[in-house]
Amino acid sequence: MKLFVTGASGLVGGAVLRAGVAAGHQVAGLARSDRAAEQVSGDGGQVCRGDLRLPGGWVAEAVAADAVIHAAATFGPDMGDVDRAAMEALVRAARRAGRRPRLIYTGGIWLYGDTCGQIRDESAPFDPATPWAWMLGTVAMLEASDATDLAVLHPGAVYDSDGGGMLERFRVPEVEILGDPAIRWPLVHADDLAQAYLLLAGMQGQGGHFLATAEPGRPVGEIARSVAGPDVPIRVLDRAEALARYGDSAVGPMLDQRLAAPRLRALGWCPRFDDVTHSL
Repeated sequence: MKLFVTGASGLVGGAVLRAGVAAGHQVAGLARSDRAAEQVSGDGGQVCRGDLRLPGGWVAEAVAADAVIHAAATFGPDMGDVDRAAMEALVRAARRAGRRPRLIYTGGIWLYGDTCGQIRDESAPFDPATPWAWMLGTVAMLEASDATDLAVLHPGAVYDSDGGGMLERFRVPEVEILGDPAIRWPLVHADDLAQAYLLLAGMQGQGGHFLATAEPGRPVGEIARSVAGPDVPIRVLDRAEALARYGDSAVGPMLDQRLAAPRLRALGWCPRFDDVTHSL
């Protein structure tokens, strides 16, 4: 396959790029900076210089691929607007080119809200945490356009074997847990997540929403201790204090969630890293 990956120098996009190259695919990665371009090239990808905020410079190359894997975000206050504009530009480019590429759009588990102690799957209704609700509007636009062969992948809290990603916050001299140590996070290793993206990229016509969680829900206190080690002090901020200090960015990490991934597993996804305490 010919793949185009946004966020190709990040934790998720980089893992997808490396896995795609290893599988023999032709992979182009969007790179904004010289450093990102060097990483994409070093990982075996073809560099497409461009900026998520300026989609006119790269969407034509993206829609020329067999599949577009959208794993980039600005993580700024205008993140939703930037993402929507990029996807609208992608739709226009696909129509101009007369192509309907496969698109794997990245959502997130926080769109499902608190699961109230129950294990839920893709059949559960969305109940998005406030900062992330914009994603559903962008997905609705993509679905209505029918300009791409769309699937939406919702990764769990992503980490790697070095304790990066969502677990990076616990690699500090004094650890903070927001809300309650008993809050559960669904988890997925970046390498397993990359395989989920590639699996869906190669399955034209498999649409809808797919959760990507290898562990349905692990207490955040256990996760923090596994990353930080036995001697690092851990401080718990109650909900009010966490919201006062971190604002809306504290909402997602304080959701208590248990989420399984039956749709992906039915397609053959078999994650290798299913216990974070043995994966670091």
